[in-house]
Amino acid sequence: MAALLAVFAVAACDSGDGESSDVVGSADAITAAVAWQAGEQEPVVDADGEAQLPVVFVVADGATIDVGVQADVAADTVDWATVRFADDIADTFDPDVEGEPVRDDGALLLIGPMPEPARTVELGLVRYSSIDTGEAFTLEITAEMRSDDDDATAQNAVVTAVTQP
Repeated sequence: MAALLAVFAVAACDSGDGESSDVVGSADAITAAVAWQAGEQEPVVDADGEAQLPVVFVVADGATIDVGVQADVAADTVDWATVRFADDIADTFDPDVEGEPVRDDGALLLIGPMPEPARTVELGLVRYSSIDTGEAFTLEITAEMRSDDDDATAQNAVVTAVTQP
């Protein structure tokens, strides 16, 4: 489990435009938010006792997330989370279950307006586990350069602070 959490903490991101830079772009910010949430979620175990990847739904509050950004986030998170994008928050809750939890034992991140790319950005979001359980957070996300196994420089963005308004 500790190794899995370490993967969340150093989730590799790109700037959303396919090029590495020293700023946090939209794909970076969403990927970092998903990594933070995945690290917060209790593991879900299937009928065979196998731990499942955390399920995180992402919805932009009042906007649509660009398809290219969605593809970048999906590619960046495929090994450690199941990320599902929705255009409508209502699509993420299961109305057939008491309390209308987020589908698939997941969590929903309702993402606020995307900040302009910068070295450090603040991203507002509301996290839901069911239709009535929204918690507001502000994530400070910082671009971080690191060397990967090939000694090439790769872009990372990590959540460096979490506050609740």
